[in-house]
Amino acid sequence: MAENLINLLLIFSRISAFIVISPGFSFKSMPTTAKVCLALALTLAVNGMSVLVPLEISSYLLLFYLVREVLVGLAMGFISQLIFTGIEIAGQFIDFQVGFAMGAMFDPATGVHGSNYGRLYYWLALAVFFLTDMHHLLIQSLLDSFQVVPIGTATLSNYGIEGTIMLFSVVFKIALGLGAPMMIVALISDIVLGIISKSVPQINVLMLGMPLKILVSFFFMLLLLPNVVQSISKVMPLISQYLEGFVKSLTG
Repeated sequence: MAENLINLLLIFSRISAFIVISPGFSFKSMPTTAKVCLALALTLAVNGMSVLVPLEISSYLLLFYLVREVLVGLAMGFISQLIFTGIEIAGQFIDFQVGFAMGAMFDPATGVHGSNYGRLYYWLALAVFFLTDMHHLLIQSLLDSFQVVPIGTATLSNYGIEGTIMLFSVVFKIALGLGAPMMIVALISDIVLGIISKSVPQINVLMLGMPLKILVSFFFMLLLLPNVVQSISKVMPLISQYLEGFVKSLTG
């Protein structure tokens, strides 16, 4: 009985740590009670569906195992969140070019200051995430992790470290790929405004430039929005792909 309770506690530690940081479930607007209930439900599901490794844990080692499972859950949530970070960075790149970076506002959903296009891209990614049932795949990957890496057996290999570093480069490529079209539009707008300022010095480009760039960015964003959503839907499967690769690397 005591061993089963310890197993449940360790399972809950990994799952709750994952929910705290994972995309779609880590919003500050999501009630803490709902997060705890979800973690408890998944804990009971894992306890009933997977074969757990019997653990004989003394009192002074219990804290060590708890911390390790929490770190595993946080690492898995962090890996799954990185793709969303790349998508949000794409919007921030656009904000820097358009001029919205100066108008960064507090986002109560994430608890941080976010730019306008950054938040737009993030919410688009979140909509695609739920509409394509990626949250189901994410939860399934979390549950499968207990079969691949049973509680108390996680060890980080060099492959896991190298794969995580490689994922950062993938995130940067995603950010550039999603933000490049609008960044090019903003660059062309700057070039056109520069030509106008040289051709017609009477026009105050400094006064007209910012509103004009914002209007142009709105117009082209509406035109490119279907392509942006399609591009986001193509990178979403990378979440489960890299998460599964990271979990396999924990087997040593």
